[in-house]
Amino acid sequence: MSGSSFLLFQQRNSALERWDPRAKIIASLLIGASLLLAHDPVIKTGMLIVLIVIWGLAKLPWMTLLITFLSLSLFFLSTMIYQAVLMTDPSDTWIQWGAVHLSRRGLLKGIMMCEQIAGIVLLLSLLVRTTSPIVLAEGLEMLLKPLKKLKLPVHEAVMMFSIALRFLPILVEEFDKIRKSQLARGGGFQRGGVITRFGGVLPMLMPLFVMSILRAKDLAVAMESRCYQGESGRTPIRLYRFRAADYTVFAVSLLALLLVAAY
Repeated sequence: MSGSSFLLFQQRNSALERWDPRAKIIASLLIGASLLLAHDPVIKTGMLIVLIVIWGLAKLPWMTLLITFLSLSLFFLSTMIYQAVLMTDPSDTWIQWGAVHLSRRGLLKGIMMCEQIAGIVLLLSLLVRTTSPIVLAEGLEMLLKPLKKLKLPVHEAVMMFSIALRFLPILVEEFDKIRKSQLARGGGFQRGGVITRFGGVLPMLMPLFVMSILRAKDLAVAMESRCYQGESGRTPIRLYRFRAADYTVFAVSLLALLLVAAY
């Protein structure tokens, strides 16, 4: 599976894809706030399980979810070590190996932080992989529309966000091509020690940097040739209206945040 498949929206005709993008963005913010505010391990675990169930309802591949969590394993491990070992209270020592003290409270706090990180990553992955970049940008622009009264460049900022979403998988594919080319020539960063591997990354970053600038220049020329002048004179292609499912998603997310805040 290519790197771009992890970052691009792939239509699977699930119920989540038919939700209003504004409802999905608001629900993501509310559930993310709930994950940050929850201090009970049972609540955090329950919310993470619910997000995993939603992943299944979105018909997204489970292998992608597994690889996403495995890519964070080193971060999870460092978080556990920091909370359970380095932040140990001598009075709360559970297991001791010489100078290493393992705290029961720190271990529980580390598990909760790992669940919180996994929940946020899973939440953002659900948002990006069930919503096309164009629809996501349109929903974000509609939500930020009140800021236009303050003369803030909302349309331009959202357009940059949409372009970044589209460029990211392209850059991943280009980096993979450069990496394979370097390996075919006997280079790359998969041989030798740590310093040698780190030095092998630099020859691959420079052509990627130059290629990204050239692609941005081509995009700017294409936009100018089509007389792009920002938001002036533009009308939306799609009209979004909240339906019963969108109101339900918003109500459930808001209720979850209120319950967590009141707990």
